[in-house]
Amino acid sequence: MLLVLFALPEPSFSGVVLLYHHVADDTPALTSITTAQFERHLKTIEENGYQVVPLENLVQTSLASFTLNKKVAITFDDGYKNILTNALPLLKKRDWPFTIFVSTKFVGISKSYLSWEDLYYLKQNGATIGNHTHSHAHLVRRGDNEIEAEWLARVESEIITAKEILNTKGHNSGVFAYPYGEYNKEVRDIIRKLGMIGFGQQSGAIGPDSDPLILPRFPLAGAYTGIQALKDKLGSLAMPLETRYQPPLITENLSPTLLLEFTDPSIRVENVNCFGPGGIMEVSRTSNTEILIKPKQELPVGRSRYNCTLRYKDRYFWYSQLWMRKNTDGTWYKE
Repeated sequence: MLLVLFALPEPSFSGVVLLYHHVADDTPALTSITTAQFERHLKTIEENGYQVVPLENLVQTSLASFTLNKKVAITFDDGYKNILTNALPLLKKRDWPFTIFVSTKFVGISKSYLSWEDLYYLKQNGATIGNHTHSHAHLVRRGDNEIEAEWLARVESEIITAKEILNTKGHNSGVFAYPYGEYNKEVRDIIRKLGMIGFGQQSGAIGPDSDPLILPRFPLAGAYTGIQALKDKLGSLAMPLETRYQPPLITENLSPTLLLEFTDPSIRVENVNCFGPGGIMEVSRTSNTEILIKPKQELPVGRSRYNCTLRYKDRYFWYSQLWMRKNTDGTWYKE
């Protein structure tokens, strides 16, 4: 791939957040990284000069401006026991901070999940405990007989219940992770109302143009644990885009287009590459600072993403958009 930026000044680093679930050799591959692979990830971070910082610190500095420091934050979703048994020893020997997003209903529910005693011990050893709702519900899904006001009250209760339980246990962080990475405008507005910072599961780096209610993280599990891919993600840059919310739930248009408007006119927007269902996507330039992205096929039922990158020397600007499509009969897909 050729160099595609010319006039743009040398960019600073963006904030990168890594997302893990299981760190184990005997858990579902789709949400797991083996202990040996996790160790290789930490060595790669170390050997390439990245500074691992607390999540809230990274967000604060990354949203304020591009930083000259190579900073990364490490997060885990769901609160599995193997974070304590397998991940902590590798993090502790480096004295690195990390964040665990837990659903409070599941804390200590079985030997697979961390207990409150475990979480206290982890906090003493570098962990911040974040909000992942009370019951890990699909927040965007409204019940068949549920009116909008009831749905919104339930969603808010999910988040506030978890927040209050965490507070009573001494975990009063203001960070939140959407279960399954799913969000919509109404749920996003509740996070705003509660004064929290929200994280999804779409890829990308954090910069001054990022939306603090749906910040990106790089999921690392299954087929997405390779070291070269990790290096690309660690060095990624936040796309310099106008902050623009696009509803992720698709209904009538099953091949949704995505408009990206760049804040820097020197960027060669026609050289953005986007990938999604069906592979490489059609990218057309609509102005000096805008591109329109179209898929080659209808999006499948379930969650999909458009991932867009723009190469700069040996690094990439990176942006991802979530999509959700229901079944043809209007029901929600099953996990």
